[in-house]
Order: sequence, then C-alpha cells, then structure tokens
Amino acid sequence: MKDKLVGSVEAADKAFMKKAKAHWDNRTHPTGSLGALEAMTIRLAGIQRRVVPSVEKTAIVVFCADNGVVAEDVSSSPPVFTQMLANAMARGETGVAALSRRADSELFIVDMGMNEDVAREAKIIDASLRKGTGNIAEEPAMSRDEAIEAIKRGMDITKAAIKKGASMIGTGELGIGNTTTSAALLCALTGESAEDCVGYGAGITEAQLAKKVAVVKKAVARAGDGDVIHKIAQVGGLDLAGLVGAFLACAEEKTAAVVDGFVTGVAALAAIQMAPEARDYIFLSHKSAEKASALVNRHMGMEPPLDLSMRLGEGSGCPLFFQLMEGAIYAMKNMGSMEDNAIDPGLLVNIEKESL
Repeated sequence: MKDKLVGSVEAADKAFMKKAKAHWDNRTHPTGSLGALEAMTIRLAGIQRRVVPSVEKTAIVVFCADNGVVAEDVSSSPPVFTQMLANAMARGETGVAALSRRADSELFIVDMGMNEDVAREAKIIDASLRKGTGNIAEEPAMSRDEAIEAIKRGMDITKAAIKKGASMIGTGELGIGNTTTSAALLCALTGESAEDCVGYGAGITEAQLAKKVAVVKKAVARAGDGDVIHKIAQVGGLDLAGLVGAFLACAEEKTAAVVDGFVTGVAALAAIQMAPEARDYIFLSHKSAEKASALVNRHMGMEPPLDLSMRLGEGSGCPLFFQLMEGAIYAMKNMGSMEDNAIDPGLLVNIEKESL
C-alpha cells in the first residue's frame, strides 16, 4: 500500500545542479560567498531541471483539523479556535494570510477534519473525512484507511495547486492540539524521548506540559510498532496526514515544497521516511521557536536559513522564504560575470568545500 501511495519519486538532477553551481562560480564575487543563497538556488535548479530556476508563482496549502487529544488538557485554547481561525484566515485576517498576500502567493485553506461548531467561510476547501480525530491517549487518531485517504486528499489538493502554475508550494497547518499529535508522531518516527519531543506549543502551563509529556508517552506505547502510515493513524492527525500527502505530491511532480515549522516539519520527516528521495524537494523556511523543531531538522539533515524566533505556525514562514528565494534567483540572473568585469578567477582563492 505504501508504494501505491508514493508513486514514482526521482532524485533532483545533479547535472543541472552542477551547471547552476558553475553559473554561480562565474558571477562577480568570491566563490560561494553568498552561502545559503547559492545553495538554495542550486538545489532548486536540480528540482526544476533548469540552470537558472524560477519561482514566478507560489502557493501555500494550509491543512486544518481538530484533535480529540485536547480532552487531556494539553492546550490552553478551546477546539472551536481551529474553526474560528480558519475562517479568519479565509477572510485574510491571520498572519499567514497577510504575509502570503504581501508575497503575492495564493493561499489554499483545507478542512481535513474540523468539528462543525461554526459556519464555514466559502473559501475553505472541504476535504473533511471526519469531525476531528480520536483521543490518542486512549484510542487511534483514525483508522489506517482514513490515514491513507487523508494522505491521498492532501496529494490531490497539492497537485491541483501545482497544475494552476505554482512552482513552489508552502505548507501550513491549523488545529488546536496538533503540537501534541506532532510530538507523538515525532517520537514514534524517531524513537526520541517524549521529553525531547514535547514543547509548549502556542502556550501552556507547566502542569499542562507535564500532562502533554505523559499523553505522548501513553499514546506511543499504545500504538506499538508499524510502518509510517500505522504511526500516523495511531498518534497523528488529519492535518498531518494531509501534509504528508502534500510533500509526496511535490516530490512526484518535481516541485519544491517548503516546511514552515514544527508540525509541518514532522510531516516532512514522515514523507521522507516513506520516500527518501522526497528529501531533495524539501526546503526549511525558518527555525521555529518550538523546542523540538531543531530535533526534526536534525533528523532531516537540514538547517533553516532564517531564525526569527517565530512560533505562529499556519505556514507563516513560507512566504518569507519565497521572497528570500526570489532575491537569490534575482542575484543569480543579474550579477555580472567574471569576463564582464575583466576578473581573472585564477587569482582568487577558493575556500569553498566542494559539495556536488
């Protein structure tokens, strides 16, 4: 079943990455002196199979869902906030809505399984499987079939955004209690301790933090061993499953995908465990202030380019990354060459370590 979900994922094209690096090396600057900006565009060149890549059109897909684990007093916010904030996002009133508008990025807001306590804004895409998940402290979040279907729906929605012309997809989430489900999934995927995987999320008391750690331990122990889909079904969330689908879809479609913070990072790690080549297509946007985010990044073997002490979620780091990438590509296209400026590259000392 895993193979049917994943489909065909090819690694990024190293030949184009080498050509992109050669292009950079001939720009008027000490070799490699633009650091991560060069590395980002070189990898994007390999993804897009072109020497100078492009991010003319971008999109952010935000998956929204409620989580039964809030019954364990692991969040300071009531579940209805998921739906209220999704509506506010659809009206353009949340952080990611404002930032994506500034970056001229299309925003897709997806109901993967919110409760139905308030009416929905018309802009919200209905992909709901069920009204919230089970309480992972006592039962599976969902069935295996529901997890598979949620991944498929995440893939379909993301592929639709790509077909509309998006050359880079940002990922976001919204769901009260989802840092608990994400911590549990991280623990299940990596074997790291609950204490290392659990953080304060949007803000909880010390007593609630202790409950959160205990819930994660109980959920992971109850879930037992199994493949990635089993772990998502047992301790994850519908938003996480949709996000896994988004990362897999981007890899299949040879399209760059951008991680926002902790929750989306855990989903990216799950996607990589299902299809290792998917890693080539994933970029980190910023270093989340959530404690375990650095742990997720370490397991993916990546470092984010920005550290802004952000912990909003929603996908808010993605439009900032889009603009950073646009600036890097602009420099790549518009800097003069060594020949243009009569510079002999043989006179320069290359202190860069070869990475391709």
